[in-house]
Amino acid sequence: MSDKKVMLDVKNLKLYFRTQSGPVQAVDDVSFQLKAGHTLAVVGESGCGKTSLAKAVLRLLPRNIMTYSGSIVFDGVDIMKYDDERFRREIRWSNIASVPQASMNSLNPVVRIEDQLIEPLLIHEKISRQQARTRVAEVFEIVGLPVDFLQRYPFELSGGMRQRAIIAMALASNPKLVVLDEPSSALDLLSQANLMNVLKKIKQEINTTFILITHDIGTASELADEIAVMYAGKMVEYASAQYFYTDAHHPYSQKLMASVPTLREDKELEFIPGQPPSLINPPTGCRFAARCEKKFEKCSMQPNTTHLGNGATVQCWLFDETGEVKHA
Repeated sequence: MSDKKVMLDVKNLKLYFRTQSGPVQAVDDVSFQLKAGHTLAVVGESGCGKTSLAKAVLRLLPRNIMTYSGSIVFDGVDIMKYDDERFRREIRWSNIASVPQASMNSLNPVVRIEDQLIEPLLIHEKISRQQARTRVAEVFEIVGLPVDFLQRYPFELSGGMRQRAIIAMALASNPKLVVLDEPSSALDLLSQANLMNVLKKIKQEINTTFILITHDIGTASELADEIAVMYAGKMVEYASAQYFYTDAHHPYSQKLMASVPTLREDKELEFIPGQPPSLINPPTGCRFAARCEKKFEKCSMQPNTTHLGNGATVQCWLFDETGEVKHA
């Protein structure tokens, strides 16, 4: 395992939304660590809580919050103790930046790219306009865009270029952590490949720490050092990418891997029958049990988190405290 320091240490994080039908348990008792310079890929089906986890870390919360609790230690400080104003001033954007889902559509079509990219620097860092322009030009080169494109309007750029421009905006303030929410989902395959190459370059040259939210396990393999598998608001598995792709433990993780085509192996692709449970009234036991081929009596209770070695954890009754299979 890497000896790099822990940049983000999340413990028992909960984020519930209040609705007329009852509380939505979008993030339910999630814990994980992320080391500096590493990329954590959070994978899972739509509606499993991936984006809600990102919003909880960034504290980008809607008004209907019912529960928001736990510990988020960022760079040695528990930022959950910060009030909203201090969090906005000291953490969001300057230290933790985000690239939101469908971000390439968030640029103002009637304002030049440069003016939109320098605005956060003028507001948060109080630097001169010329200093901001110089910084933005530097990150534009890092993401592989010609500097003269800064004078263009968003509609003059392709979708992939606009996505890179948004990533440049996130990098301009030199944040320690960048949260990428489905950064390639709206792009064609060639643009996806180019974007992943840009992100790998940024990771290598700047040593940026990423959280990558994605439903595409293949995309995650390009960048991830660790994989976190979300299911129905729970983080059911956390493992090094080095081991996860060849030896996933949770039955849900195994099904996800079995659904991914490979180039070097001729295999019959599988699917997961059924659908995820409602997060308004989730099962009291293992939330995957209704769809699991390996379920047994004990699955009617919520499984504990079992440490498997190499920093991996899994929430499944198939494993005892030492990580050995108890029931097949």
